Amino acid sequence: MPRISLKIVGASGQGINSIGAIIAKGLKRSGYCVFGYREYPSLIKGGHASYQLDVSNERICSTETKVNVLVALNHHGLELNMEELKHGGIVLHVTPGWRFPEHHRKLIAERSLRIIYFPVDGLLNRLGARAILSNVLLTAFVWSMLDQDIDALKSLVGETFAKKKALLELNMRCIDEGYSFVDPEQGAISVALPPPDKGFAGHLLITGSQAMGLGAVHAGVRLYAGYPMTPSSPLLSFIAELENKTHMVVKQAEDEITAAQIVSGAMYMGTRALTATSGVGFDLMSETLSLNAMIENPTVFVLAQRPGPATGLPTWTAQGGLLQAANCSAGEFTRCVISVSNSQDAFDLMPVAFNLAEQYQISVIVLTDKQIAEALYTQHPYDQEKAEIDRGRLVVDPEKLKLLEPSDRFNPHVQGGVSFRWLPGSDAATYCAQGDEHNSFGAVDESSLNTKLQMEKRLRKIQGLKAGLPAPHLSIGGRSPTTADWMDAGDEIELLAIGWGSTSDTFRDVMCSEELRERKIAYLHYTYLWPLRTLELQKLAKRSKRIVLAEQNYQGQLGMLIRMECGLDIPDKILKYDGRPFFYDELLSSVMERCASTSENEEKSPGFEHAGSPS
Repeated sequence: MPRISLKIVGASGQGINSIGAIIAKGLKRSGYCVFGYREYPSLIKGGHASYQLDVSNERICSTETKVNVLVALNHHGLELNMEELKHGGIVLHVTPGWRFPEHHRKLIAERSLRIIYFPVDGLLNRLGARAILSNVLLTAFVWSMLDQDIDALKSLVGETFAKKKALLELNMRCIDEGYSFVDPEQGAISVALPPPDKGFAGHLLITGSQAMGLGAVHAGVRLYAGYPMTPSSPLLSFIAELENKTHMVVKQAEDEITAAQIVSGAMYMGTRALTATSGVGFDLMSETLSLNAMIENPTVFVLAQRPGPATGLPTWTAQGGLLQAANCSAGEFTRCVISVSNSQDAFDLMPVAFNLAEQYQISVIVLTDKQIAEALYTQHPYDQEKAEIDRGRLVVDPEKLKLLEPSDRFNPHVQGGVSFRWLPGSDAATYCAQGDEHNSFGAVDESSLNTKLQMEKRLRKIQGLKAGLPAPHLSIGGRSPTTADWMDAGDEIELLAIGWGSTSDTFRDVMCSEELRERKIAYLHYTYLWPLRTLELQKLAKRSKRIVLAEQNYQGQLGMLIRMECGLDIPDKILKYDGRPFFYDELLSSVMERCASTSENEEKSPGFEHAGSPS
């Protein structure tokens, strides 16, 4: 697919995000699919940060390591990011008198790089404008390099300053000045974008956190409680921004323990409530998770992953929380772990999570990560009619409430392990909800028989839960007519990749590449991670020459769960654990290497080490 990459680098607080955001918005309106990726240190100001936009006239949901244009707002970008430029790339910088070191001069010659010094201070002085407007000048010049209409940019900026006429006029002058600038050495320079697809103009430009926040509203969430912890904080911020429109109760708690308790109390009273955290914050919530298991109180937790242990890398990404989500807290009990992978299912899966929680009276843990939470997606408008609210066996009908007995609440013999549930204050029988082991109406009972029956009741839910979860989604490579129907024909799979979370979009972009369009490649994506369905994987494994696991953690955690569930060992792994996501070009290279070696060596993929029951 055609792809142009633009990277803006500088210090936190210099306005790199504002430049990236306005260019992204303008290009989307012009008919381009834009994907935005941010890197920044855990500092409010300073350090070295970047905002990268990958642009195409086809759907694109990934970032590559090499860029066409580098915009450096300080000299650190010239020192640190020159190696990332493609052949024929453009360097736009604002550092007067900068002299490139010898190794960079050699790089400039080898890659035919074009260097443009943009005299931002001189232009500001000529306009009588303050330094804060330097980014408007830079944005306008980049906009002109992209051969975009100046009126479109003025319209965008005008939306922000429409009520401030004096400031609006100065911004318009800055746009004219920046747009018309021509470098005296390089002359007029343009970056050739592919022809636009006007279908993208009507799409949303949205982050994963914003998508998840809208999904929570769509799911009927009426209370959000949380404690700020990157990368879950953008979700808290977005929902708080919507508070006056949604009339949702938003509470910033003093810590994660309190946030979990607030949400659990609200859910117990019948209000759909949500909390989100990361890493060690989820550790603090895990005791409340265990309590909810004992009292069979439905709850939903969002676990936004970042590298650990401890504080780790607060502003970077990882997929190291899968085993934590599947195994945390005291005792054995049924839970569900699902993972979003992009802005679409960040919206779609929130109603699903709450429905599962209430249907089975369990906790559902929704995994996301920094890459998804803060990436900028070009998103087709959401279908706001399809979500269904399913509150399970919640009894609210007055006549049915009168028929309830106290023992109905925790009846250990109930089919599927899911009892009737009714709310405090209802005109119905009373029962006790407590953290001690209890009998059918909630009274403490430590007898052997009762303990066995209640444990079996709570864990019996996993059978129905597992049977009702959707199968992992299979994506098929091969876009040419000769390979379009190879999967249905029963052909052997050249390479079967398995992944979850944010890996999905990058791998699907890879499968659409020109290099792999003739290859028989498949990608099996797991959204529902616990309980884990493996029957589909076992069938695909039997017809695959090679199986590879792609995860952003050190251990290959999904692979560990697969082996535990069905015995399939996957020694071939593409693992990344440096705080960065999978980049398009590096993942493409890894897949091509494996395809090449598979063609040379026709050995079958590793099979089952020991017999496992189909899942």
